[in-house]
Amino acid sequence: MPTDGTIPLLQVKNLKRQFNVRQLGSRENGVLRAVDDVSLHLEAGESLGIVGESGCGKSTLARLIVGLLEPTDGRILIEGGDIWASGAAGRERRRKFQMVFQNPAGSMNPRRTVGASVSEPLQAKGIRKTAEAVERMLTLVGLDPQMADRKPHQLSGGQQQRASIARALIADPAIVVHDESIASLDISLQAQILNLLLDLQKELGTSYIFISHDLAAVQAISHRVIVMYLGEVVEASDSTVFASRPLHPYSQALRNATLLPDPIHERARGDTLLRGDVPSPINPPVGCRFHTRCPLATDQCRKQKPSLRDTGDGHLVACHFAGSSSQTQVVSEGVA
Repeated sequence: MPTDGTIPLLQVKNLKRQFNVRQLGSRENGVLRAVDDVSLHLEAGESLGIVGESGCGKSTLARLIVGLLEPTDGRILIEGGDIWASGAAGRERRRKFQMVFQNPAGSMNPRRTVGASVSEPLQAKGIRKTAEAVERMLTLVGLDPQMADRKPHQLSGGQQQRASIARALIADPAIVVHDESIASLDISLQAQILNLLLDLQKELGTSYIFISHDLAAVQAISHRVIVMYLGEVVEASDSTVFASRPLHPYSQALRNATLLPDPIHERARGDTLLRGDVPSPINPPVGCRFHTRCPLATDQCRKQKPSLRDTGDGHLVACHFAGSSSQTQVVSEGVA
């Protein structure tokens, strides 16, 4: 959080989202804790990356932030106001968010033209003459304005995602949430879209929340990085600091799982893959939720849940042994 007393653009406070689900082989419902007591903030013009394995709660958190899901508990504030306030105030705050999804073809109506889909946020605000705005926005994202008359299936995957980005930005939102927005693209197209997003942010000043399982992509676009595991935040840091010195064992395993372009350095890192499966979010482990897969785990980890503590300069980590000599030794040998 800012230390100068200013209010962040976005504040997420102790956010929880639970789902009642039928457990396999049982007649009773269980409680799936998809997002469990998550807090974060985002400044104007900033990019916040959220990374973690599949099933860690990233996409649920994205849908909570943009207002597609209501939280079980906790608050989401934009410019200090609750997005779920009653009446017009809450609706107006939720309009400050837009979202770019993983599958651009599936997020656009196949029966409507690209121009009609891009103009939807303006029409939702009651604006009827949208042709000029659509042309400007398509040009801004690197598309020929004549593509406005095409159907989504007549565009390539990269062009479809550019059109999705244009739709998200056309109504001048304060925050755009990207939920795995480059995951379905070829690696060369991923780089193009990341560069496009950076250029658009410089020109428009839009804030991003960039959610992905690809740590390299998250670090390329984000000012700060948050790591999630089983619905909880286990680490939060400036992206530059995180790239050079992640503190949580899970974060270190994610970083070390990213291939290096130098084969000599890649072989020197040894075996760094995580072992075991992610526990069920219906019955998460007691204590530290990562202890079932952690090489540092002790009885303390199995009994006592670590708090998210500041290790200095705003670097937050939820680990009893973060930065200790025992952790350094394990990391040097490789997380196994």
